[in-house]
Amino acid sequence: MTEQSNIVNVFIPCQMDMFQPNSAYSVMTVLERLGLHCQYFDTPTCCGRRFHWEGEIECAKRLGIEMLDTFGRNKLPFIVPDCGCAGYMKKYYRQLLENSFSPPELRTFTQHVYEMCDYIVNVKHIECLDNTFSHRVFYFQSCSARNLYPQNDAPEILLRNTRGLDLLTDPDLQGCCGANGRFAMANPAAAEAMTGEIVQRIYNKGAEYVTSTDIHCLQMIDAYKEAHDVGIEVIHIADILKGQ
Repeated sequence: MTEQSNIVNVFIPCQMDMFQPNSAYSVMTVLERLGLHCQYFDTPTCCGRRFHWEGEIECAKRLGIEMLDTFGRNKLPFIVPDCGCAGYMKKYYRQLLENSFSPPELRTFTQHVYEMCDYIVNVKHIECLDNTFSHRVFYFQSCSARNLYPQNDAPEILLRNTRGLDLLTDPDLQGCCGANGRFAMANPAAAEAMTGEIVQRIYNKGAEYVTSTDIHCLQMIDAYKEAHDVGIEVIHIADILKGQ
């Protein structure tokens, strides 16, 4: 029997599930190598963040209720490989779902939501995963990682302790990649220019790969570099932590 302390719930963001399912397997692999038993339920399909930003509050609320009905009763760590989704649930669910769940239920759930790297470094106190990735990698800290789910330097700690990885960063790179759905759709030229500026700075650093904790940003960067034939690869941090 698996001890309760070794069980975690895992939620795979919808954009990873739809477009990069191999990264979802990397998430599971990384956590299981730590001796954790991952529980995954395919009923909740989305955290509701994008609907909330679009003003579809009732739809966001239904998705949030589904999330808590599935995961909120067992008080287990709730691991999300995306700062945007994890930060949204931690910050907005208490108000969004205040008429559907009691304050203690909402508080317990949101306190147990963790972005994957934050959970590994700051909860499990593991800073090295014994993984190898022999490339020059730029870590892009997304807007969500800076503001919605500020997690200190957990991703950078894990990347620095990856064998063979040459970590590149740029403290002055504080802009948005343009991945916000409403903004990008309403202002495509501006969004592309924002993405292009970031991609060019990363390329100028000599990076072979760019990584992040946010699947939405990585997909925006990947679309730009494919359209403009920029010679860098895009990879989710879970795929690096799984190792080569």
